[in-house]
Amino acid sequence: MKLLSIKFNINTAMKKSIVTFVLAFIAFVAQAEKYTQKGDSLIVQFGNNTRLIIQAKDKEGIQSLRQYDLNKIVRDMGAALDSSSKETYIYINEQNGRKYLKDTVLVISRKDGEVKITINEPSQKSSDSKDEDVKRSENNKDDGTVTRSVTRRYKSPRNGFDVLVGLNTYAQNTPLSYQESDYDLLPWGSRFVSLTWVRGAAISRGKDASLGLDLGIDVSWYNMMFDGNNTVQKDTRAISFPVANTSGDVHKSKLTSAYLNLSLMPTLAIHHGPISYLSVGMYGGYRLDSYTKVQEERKGRSERTHANFHLNDFRYGIGAELGIRHFPDLFMQYDLGELYQTNKGPAVRMISFGIRL
Repeated sequence: MKLLSIKFNINTAMKKSIVTFVLAFIAFVAQAEKYTQKGDSLIVQFGNNTRLIIQAKDKEGIQSLRQYDLNKIVRDMGAALDSSSKETYIYINEQNGRKYLKDTVLVISRKDGEVKITINEPSQKSSDSKDEDVKRSENNKDDGTVTRSVTRRYKSPRNGFDVLVGLNTYAQNTPLSYQESDYDLLPWGSRFVSLTWVRGAAISRGKDASLGLDLGIDVSWYNMMFDGNNTVQKDTRAISFPVANTSGDVHKSKLTSAYLNLSLMPTLAIHHGPISYLSVGMYGGYRLDSYTKVQEERKGRSERTHANFHLNDFRYGIGAELGIRHFPDLFMQYDLGELYQTNKGPAVRMISFGIRL
C-alpha cells in the first residue's frame, strides 16, 4: 500500500468554510482522474479567499486519495484549527495515514481463553514499513488479512496483597478439667486479622471458567478476648485461667497469638455471574509470638505478658474463599490442630471467618 504525503496549509478563515469543503472535496475526488490528465497538481477554489492545493509526484498519487476517509481528515483538521490561531499543517504519511483508510477493519474475538485480533486492510506493496512486514509474516493471507493471536495470561482473582478481617471463636471445645466459663470468648471482641500475599498459576483456561493454583504467604493474629475478667497463666504442667489481679475493674483481657502461614489453594475463577471465584485448600503456620493483655477500666493502663502459654507452635487446617461480584469476598479458616498442647489446656480448635478487604 502506498501512502500519500499530503500537506494542508490553511489559515483561520477555513473554520467558516469547513462544511462546504467536505461536500465539494468528496465530489472533487470522484472526478480526480479528469483533472489529473493535465498534471500532478490540483487547485480547488472556495470563494475568493480560500484555496485547497494538492500536489503529488504523479497522477496515481492523487487518485490514491479515494482510499481515504475524508471525514476523518476534516475532523482532525477542524480540531487543529480550533486549538491554533496560526497557519495549520496536517501531515498524512506512512506512520499515521493508516487510521484514515476507508476499508481498515479491526475485529476482536475471544475463544477458549484466547483473544484474536484480525486487521482487514488493503493489500500492501513492498514499500510497507519494516514493522508491518514482521507482524504480517506470521499469518498473512493473500487478501491482505492479518491475524494475530494473543494468549490471555492467567491472573488469579486472589492475586496480590490483601487484608483479611473477621472474627475467631472455638470450633470445638472440650473443657477437660477446666470450667468452660473461665475461658469463654467475647464474640465481637475476638478478632482475626491477616496480611496476605497471593500468586496464582494457571492449570486450565476456558470460556466460562479457569482453574488455577494459588500459593499464598501471610501473617495472621488470633485475638481471643475473654468474656469475663479472667486471664491466662502458665506453670510447668499446664495453664490456668485465674481472675486478673488488678487494682481496678478490668476493661478487657485477651490472649493474642501471631503466626506466619503458607497456603496452597486451587481456585476456580468464574467469568460470568454473581460468583467470581471459589477457592478451597490447605494452610499451615508457625507461631511467632503470643502474649496476654489486661487493661483496667478507669486509668486505661494495660499490662502485657509474653510467653508461649503451652500453645502449639504449629497450626494447620482447611481454608475456603468465596468471591462475590460487587461485594467483599468471604473467607473461612478451620484449624484441624488444637490450640493448646495436649493435656496442658482445654481441647479447643479455632475457626476464623470474615471478609477480604
